[in-house]
Amino acid sequence: MKKVLFATTALVFSAGIAAAEVTISGSANAGFKYSENATGITAFSGEKTTGWYEIDMDVIGTTETDSGLTFGARIQLDTDYSSASKGTEGLKGNVFISGAFGTFSVGTGLFPMADDSGLTDIGFDGIGVDNVAEAGMYTGSADARWDYSVGALTLGVSLNTIKDDYGIKVGYDFGQFGVLVAFDHDEELTSVSVDGLGHAIPAMENDSASIKLTGKFGDVKGELFYASSDVVDDSYGIYAAYTMGALTLEAAYAEMSVAGHGDADAYGIGAKYDLGGATLAGGIGQNVYEDTVADLGVAFKF
Repeated sequence: MKKVLFATTALVFSAGIAAAEVTISGSANAGFKYSENATGITAFSGEKTTGWYEIDMDVIGTTETDSGLTFGARIQLDTDYSSASKGTEGLKGNVFISGAFGTFSVGTGLFPMADDSGLTDIGFDGIGVDNVAEAGMYTGSADARWDYSVGALTLGVSLNTIKDDYGIKVGYDFGQFGVLVAFDHDEELTSVSVDGLGHAIPAMENDSASIKLTGKFGDVKGELFYASSDVVDDSYGIYAAYTMGALTLEAAYAEMSVAGHGDADAYGIGAKYDLGGATLAGGIGQNVYEDTVADLGVAFKF
């Protein structure tokens, strides 16, 4: 990832015991989305075909002590077509400290450990297949995290110190295969509705668990994802991709079920082309409302 530094190439302060640096990095995408009956990805506009953009930008300032500890602060600037139209664009921030013990972070803009998992979606921004697979995943929140990795092992714990939510994760990279297991506890889930099933959920505690398996065999890679919670009995998904030079072809399928309310599924196929610094991508499929959905656009990191 390229990093754009304030001032000239870098902004470095020397104070005898520390050196400081400020960087800007992020990602963005733009394109068009289609939904047969203006559901799902275009529901915010009520139109079948709409333009779309999303920008996620991080401003990170760090300083390193002579003892090897890194102290940092992160400001997150996020905006997209939907939040801009509703006036809900985000500004979040958190502070962290890193060392041999891992990284402790406190603030907003943090996610529960289960968010590190999930299924890869189809398209430049996503047509929503992953949302179905992840319906049984986490509903909790976090304002503090501990992340640690040693060799192929990754560990993590998240907390919300105000709402008493918490989560844990354990991951291991076997080389050709990988596995990530996560648990999330939401102390008080507010009333929500599960898309496509018309299932209204009252306020309640919600525990969820998920597992993700990844594999790569030459030019083919795949993912299997499963989650279950007190709200959604089962949700799962499968994703596969094949790369030929700059072109990647992909497909995904997902399904979820809620007791007494039936099942719902979604699927899609897509293609991505590496432009060298950016990606042209598009996908088409069916969402949980049985509507045809599609997107086409570009995505890049900086």
